Amino acid sequence: MTEGTPLLYLNGRFVPEAEASLSPLDRGFTLADGIFETLVALQERVFRLADHLARLERGAMTLHLPLPPVEELAEAIRESLRRNGYPGSVVRLTISRGADPGRGLDVTPGITPSVVVRVTPWQGPLTSVPAGRRLVLSTIRRNDLSPLARIKSLSYVEGVIARLEARHAGADDALLCNTRGFLTGATSSNIFAVVDGDLVTPPEEDGVLPGVARRTVLEEAERLGIPTRERSLVHEEAAGADEVFLTNVVTGVVPVVYLRGNPVGSGVHGPLTEQLAAAYWNRVRRDLL
Repeated sequence: MTEGTPLLYLNGRFVPEAEASLSPLDRGFTLADGIFETLVALQERVFRLADHLARLERGAMTLHLPLPPVEELAEAIRESLRRNGYPGSVVRLTISRGADPGRGLDVTPGITPSVVVRVTPWQGPLTSVPAGRRLVLSTIRRNDLSPLARIKSLSYVEGVIARLEARHAGADDALLCNTRGFLTGATSSNIFAVVDGDLVTPPEEDGVLPGVARRTVLEEAERLGIPTRERSLVHEEAAGADEVFLTNVVTGVVPVVYLRGNPVGSGVHGPLTEQLAAAYWNRVRRDLL
């Protein structure tokens, strides 16, 4: 093996990424039947690993998907980080129901889940607020009544379509609403808005993914004494907010400066966004350094 070749954990083995393969009968490929987590790490230290694995377990319960022991998954992640040796890493843990010799929706008894850990380089905690995003409103509605709404299932094609539509419209990303017209977030991020001095984010009942970065920002806002509310948001309210930002465990706190072609607030990131972006990355540093 060539030094520096990325290694992938695949069902208990470490193989060069370019040589890794799964069966074409794998239900993750044929039916998007599986779950995943995206994590960040410095060397072998993973940010909020226990929270990610707890969410993974909840998703597995929803899908009636048998998981390997979480201790085994945690060790697979750490060993993947050790073997790849990046100073900072993004970790993608993917678990599908496995290769099924049958066809259709019925699950053949006794099939073994497929487990993949991929590690890619990450620049680490940011030291400044990233450039503001331009967002459009997607025509796609997320089904807040679906059992998939609050888990990280492999079925992400709605987000893919919405992101493509946003890029074709000259925007960076898209916001999606649920079946009742309330915002759920962007294609891969939670949303926060500053409305009348309060920090507002949609509740999980609206079909919101319980993001790890979202949870971290809520905890940091409470620590800083920032008034916070979890309540439903409509896109008109977000468009008229003083500040809007997105959260994602890889990118942290990302300001939204244009929504549907109009500036949000003053058209640049606001003071609360800057404060919470710094608080988020300081929290990551405290946990990992």
